[in-house]
Formats: sequence, C-alpha cells, structure tokens
Amino acid sequence: MGANEEKTKKTISIDTLLTQALFKQYPLMILGNLTQNTYRFLTYKDFTSTKCECAGTFDELIECGASTMHEMDKDLFKNTFKRENLLKEYEKGVDKVEIRVIQKGDDGVLRRVEITDYFVKEEGSDDVLVVGLNRNM
Repeated sequence: MGANEEKTKKTISIDTLLTQALFKQYPLMILGNLTQNTYRFLTYKDFTSTKCECAGTFDELIECGASTMHEMDKDLFKNTFKRENLLKEYEKGVDKVEIRVIQKGDDGVLRRVEITDYFVKEEGSDDVLVVGLNRNM
C-alpha cells in the first residue's frame, strides 16, 4: 500500500467518525449550493419529518420544508431560508443563520426544531455553500 492510499484511508476514517458524531446531535444534515440552487440530505435518521426529496433544487426544499411547519412558523421559515435572503446574509458577512420553529412530524406530533445553516467556502470555487444542521429540541 502506497503512502497516498494509506493517507486516503485515514482521511476517510476520520471523515466517517466525524459524520457519525455529528449525526448524534443533528439527525438531519443538508448540503446546499445556493449559487447552483441544489441540495442533498446526508440522512433522515431519527428526524421527525421525511416528506422532502433527498436531493433537488434548494428552492423546492424550502417550499417542502415550509409545508411541514406549524402555521405560525411557515413564513418565518420561508423568509429565513429563502435562497435570495440567505445570499444577502452571506454578502453581509454573516457566518450562520439559525431559527427555532415548530414542525409537524410524519406521526402528526408537533415538535420544536432548531435549524442552523452555516455558510462555508470551497477552495477554488465562487459558489456559496451552506451546511444545514437540524435537530429536534
């Protein structure tokens, strides 16, 4: 086994461990590219609502997510995470956007959910990326 292969194995192992640790606190993680209007989920494990597709356009994700929110939180959710509004926050230099809302789970139970989108940069790309961490309170 060459040095590069060994290094790759160690990196994959560390990435896997880090992801597993994050899943314990945040059972739903979303990777979004605001510039490209795309997203994908990393997991649904133990999260209360699984109505949205695992990948698609970010705009569709926000519409789908809003449909799972309690009536009093729909507008807050949509306005906070609307792609154009997130891009404005990024341009202001904000590093994260966070809210707590009430979401109706697949079982019909209302739960308080914390949603945090962190802005991240990928070296060599001008795309605006977000990592969304979601957890039941």
